[in-house]
Amino acid sequence: MPFVAINLSNDYEVANKTRYATQEEADARAREILTQFPAAQVCVAQVLKDYSAKVTVTVKDPAEPATVPAA
Repeated sequence: MPFVAINLSNDYEVANKTRYATQEEADARAREILTQFPAAQVCVAQVLKDYSAKVTVTVKDPAEPATVPAA
């Protein structure tokens, strides 16, 4: 199972998506992050499953509104 080192202080960090073959490699990366950013909150996690989804977007003309007879 792959591991990741996640910088929880910066969700947009591209390195959060890097996968490591061993926990030791991910741990080394987590320590590097803390060396660069001592105030960061970092965790090492094991990737158990990958999920994906597919979205289909369809377009159609709207229905014509019903006419109300004049009173």
